[in-house]
Amino acid sequence: MTRSAWLAAPAFCGLALLSGCGSLLGSRESAPVTYVLRPSVAAVAVPATGTKSLQVQRVVVAPGYARDEILRTEPDRRLGQYASSRWPDALPAVVERLAVDAARGSGAWSVVHDATAPLPATELLRLTVRRFDAEYTVEGRAPTVRVVIDATVSRRSDRALLSAFTVETSAQAADDRMSAIVAAFDEAAGVAMERITRQAAAAQ
Repeated sequence: MTRSAWLAAPAFCGLALLSGCGSLLGSRESAPVTYVLRPSVAAVAVPATGTKSLQVQRVVVAPGYARDEILRTEPDRRLGQYASSRWPDALPAVVERLAVDAARGSGAWSVVHDATAPLPATELLRLTVRRFDAEYTVEGRAPTVRVVIDATVSRRSDRALLSAFTVETSAQAADDRMSAIVAAFDEAAGVAMERITRQAAAAQ
């Protein structure tokens, strides 16, 4: 082996070790924790009317919200996320599932479909999420979860608009810990889904 080859060998080994260390350091990062929302939604006191059915269309979200990270708003209005904390799916899919479950549990429609169902429905519910985040007014203190959703209810047959409204809810987290913050999301989302279901049912 030449002198240059002998000199190059330690350098190569050093790079290999550094590369190995990098992978080891990366493996020490905490794995993301997935949180599931299971809000309690009160039943709507409106019985199913004949064969009225509802389809919840694909949910639209404001810019920056179409992801699975649990989002937070800083005191200076910067939109960020909690480290290693996730919803089980991107936010549009999470809100769609919440809306479908709430509508099905309300008893206001004979059948409720999600956006992927190939079956027709007599009414369509479209939701646009403008806020779904934990708001900090003072860094280090427990945040307030804010949920703001625009909703429209229309008739499928002639696309007539039956109702359009906005629901705004909030819930104060008991502590600045993920368990308490997710509990506040549960509370705010549950109230939002109950109000959306109630007003959509009244549009019949």
